[in-house]
Amino acid sequence: MEHSLIVTHGEEIIFTSNEHWLHPLFELEDFLKEKNIPSSELLVNDKIAGKAAACLMVRLGVTRCHVELLSERAIPVFKAHEVDFSYDSLVEQIQCRTEDLITDSMSIDDAYLFLRKRAGRVQGLPVKIENLTVDIGRKNILENLSLELGRGEQLVIHGANGTGKTTLLRTLLGFLQPVQGTIRVGDIMVGSNEWRHNRSMIGYVHQENVKNTFPISAEEVVAIGLSERKLSSKELNYRVELAMRRTGCFHLAKQSYHRLSGGEKQRVSLARCLSQNARVLLFDEPTSFLDSGGKEDLLQLLSELSSTEAPTMILVSHETAWLDQLNWPRKELKGGQLC
Repeated sequence: MEHSLIVTHGEEIIFTSNEHWLHPLFELEDFLKEKNIPSSELLVNDKIAGKAAACLMVRLGVTRCHVELLSERAIPVFKAHEVDFSYDSLVEQIQCRTEDLITDSMSIDDAYLFLRKRAGRVQGLPVKIENLTVDIGRKNILENLSLELGRGEQLVIHGANGTGKTTLLRTLLGFLQPVQGTIRVGDIMVGSNEWRHNRSMIGYVHQENVKNTFPISAEEVVAIGLSERKLSSKELNYRVELAMRRTGCFHLAKQSYHRLSGGEKQRVSLARCLSQNARVLLFDEPTSFLDSGGKEDLLQLLSELSSTEAPTMILVSHETAWLDQLNWPRKELKGGQLC
């Protein structure tokens, strides 16, 4: 079978794929992450490439490519990012719907996330809340609240103190029983027997202001996300390392968790969520105890997560200036409802 994508490093062929559409490039991305090979040293040989493939190659860091059949729409992308490209045949455009969906206003990161979703490679699950009412004591906190998020979408929930933001997150986690209404994560109803066996699909990153001297390392905190799984020591260590590398904190593995900075703790907490393969992430006031450097670090990390792993993310915060930089869709929690 003739390969649709061939990648060489020097004179050596290191990767091939027989898949179609953009799947070979996504497979290449997985391969490069696993092998830790710099994409700038590779030559990518593709059968057909249009604007979408060009955006993907740029996002992967490819600097040299040869394409047998190239769309003219790919050329401005290659030139704008100084990709050294050649081709056998040039056409005005290739017959692919995706060519028309990648607009000039999209950044490379925007196009990448759009293509990941279109390829079904986002980590996130849809979340659907219908007519949710939650009481604490005799007080009505949430009333007939409804919300729907698609796979890999993000949302900020803001509002005054005491409006029920944390209550909503705790209900999503199954810690609080609603008076009425339903919550679905993917196809699973929160609170059902099936849910109890799949609770790890939701990860929770809470406010960090606990003064604790309990001796626990950063890697041990990450391993908590795998505590309910029967894994060999080798597999456990592999998953912990992979999760910590994905959030850029593996160098902290042996350090005491409680001696880390606020930003470092956030990275470790996110690694814990990724280690358990959480597909929905909930953040409760994640910037509350971070300095300016930690807040900037968290912005970068959330940006990386949304464009790579693409979990569905709900973030509760009241910090307007920081939220402006985050630039996620927002809803206000007021009077027990989202508006």
